[in-house]
Amino acid sequence: MRALLLLLIFISLVFSMDLRKVRDNLYMAQGVNQLPSKENRGFMSNAYGLLTKEGWIVVDALSNPELAREFIKELKKIKDAPILYVIITHYHMDHWFGASAFKEAGAKIIAHRNLKEFYDSGEADMVLEGVKKSFPGVFDNVRPVPPDVVVDSRVKLRVGKKKIEIIPMTPAHTNTDLVVFVDGMLFTGDLTANERIPFMGDRNVYSKGWVEVLDRMIRLRPKLVLSGHGDPGGVEVIKWTRDYLVFVREKVRRLKDEGLFVDEIREALKDTPYKKYPMYDVFHLRNVYSVFNELDMEL
Repeated sequence: MRALLLLLIFISLVFSMDLRKVRDNLYMAQGVNQLPSKENRGFMSNAYGLLTKEGWIVVDALSNPELAREFIKELKKIKDAPILYVIITHYHMDHWFGASAFKEAGAKIIAHRNLKEFYDSGEADMVLEGVKKSFPGVFDNVRPVPPDVVVDSRVKLRVGKKKIEIIPMTPAHTNTDLVVFVDGMLFTGDLTANERIPFMGDRNVYSKGWVEVLDRMIRLRPKLVLSGHGDPGGVEVIKWTRDYLVFVREKVRRLKDEGLFVDEIREALKDTPYKKYPMYDVFHLRNVYSVFNELDMEL
């Protein structure tokens, strides 16, 4: 009994939500580099709170309403101001499934038009049922909610005197990717990861377009890059992600042109210079498989 109590205390400390101050008026909740589990509570992605004179602007909603409510509580400890908007960078569970808690708090949800179509079609409910079975105890209280505002072209959100650019970047990691650009800060969702292997296995992934999107992001010349996973950084975060994508695409293309089958290519690319980075064992070979299939469709 005492050992169990100590374990629970350890888990609560390891996966507690202590907000990190990134710069004046910008705070982040930083998740762990793991797949969702009961132990980490699904806290495996980043969310950001930007404080304006009018209230909070949040980027991404975390994995479930419990985590989202905890994030809201921590933000309001810093400043008891209204949550005005939550901008969802893409439709993956760890960035969207906490949105209902923000709706309850009075926030408006902003997302790509394709995310609303994903919701309206019923596919979001099917995905939710699947992840409930795959990761029991993490998503039990999730209720997908549609965005209040949808975008499919570059727009400016005005909050008082602050101008927040919301820029669709599709197709790339998914067909619902948005970035948020304000005061030299670029919130990229999962289009970038700071020295962490990105996930290229979404059914709507387009790795060629993803590389092009990263080039567009570099041309924005951001001073600070804030990813959906990992630490904040500079433009080198975008370049690191681009280098990995180009590496996988070029290696798979070369081996495919030599006549190797997918299993042979996966074996050949099992060990690479990227092996030391987080989530390699989880995502890398799946990324190889995804790129192999995608190259069949490229002209």
